[in-house]
Amino acid sequence: MINSLIWRIKEAFAVLTGNKKTQANLKKPAFPERSINNLPSYQTDNDEQLHKYISSKKIEFIFIEIGENRVNAGGNVDLQNQNRLNPSYATLKHYFPSAKFTVYSDFDLQVEGVELKKIPQEKFDLFEEHPRKLYRLVQYMKLYAITHSDADIAIAIDTDMFVFSENIYRLIYLTDKFGFCLPSSNALSMNFDVEHSLDTYPITDESGGLGSTFNITPMTFKTSDERGRAFYNKCMETTVKKGSRSSISMWNAIWESGLYPYMLPREFCVCRGSEGIGNEVILHIGHRSVAEYYNIKI
Repeated sequence: MINSLIWRIKEAFAVLTGNKKTQANLKKPAFPERSINNLPSYQTDNDEQLHKYISSKKIEFIFIEIGENRVNAGGNVDLQNQNRLNPSYATLKHYFPSAKFTVYSDFDLQVEGVELKKIPQEKFDLFEEHPRKLYRLVQYMKLYAITHSDADIAIAIDTDMFVFSENIYRLIYLTDKFGFCLPSSNALSMNFDVEHSLDTYPITDESGGLGSTFNITPMTFKTSDERGRAFYNKCMETTVKKGSRSSISMWNAIWESGLYPYMLPREFCVCRGSEGIGNEVILHIGHRSVAEYYNIKI
């Protein structure tokens, strides 16, 4: 935590003094404006094999929303005045019109086409008081929700994601093949994550902090996969026992269980710093720079 604060102060001072920019100058392509109201037609209309495959799977997308006021930690304040589940819900629904959509929440969040499941108080009581208690609870509830899904494929995803490509269908194939998947992180190593992120503590196992780190959206699970179930159950355990940011809880579960999720490429979670990588599938437009780069209008 101290290292993270020191690093952030140094970075901020360098920006203020003109010695550093908040991000590199990117040559921005001329992406056409896109929003939830002008999405392209989806591929299953014209691909009989894909349509048959997707139709054969019971797919559930899961959101976790706590607190009646929407707060976007990524900095894109434009999202705060939008439908609570958009753009994730609208863009996913466009490509998966027959999928089940569920939101776990602590208030009466009613969205047409989405099943509401209330988070019981006992789940809040699992976590001691901490400035990031609710972040930890959201992380736990993602794990709980996908392991209690009756779908064939369960996917927990944040609500500030924009499906950018029909290659979103490949996420189902990859999950079906490997059982449980998480996207790679820009941080790459656990040491980098610990040093530059909030709610962390040093990695003291024999890996020396040189294991890989993950993002946790989208988090996918083929519910018949026993390895995936064992892994996510272990993640729930470490999240409660060793409270911290999600990547550290995940790493603890990996190290203790020896189970390792399939690492999706960053194209499935394009965050600040990954703009322009090409072949983008899901954009994390909670990061304003990502929304601006790809000309996504909220």
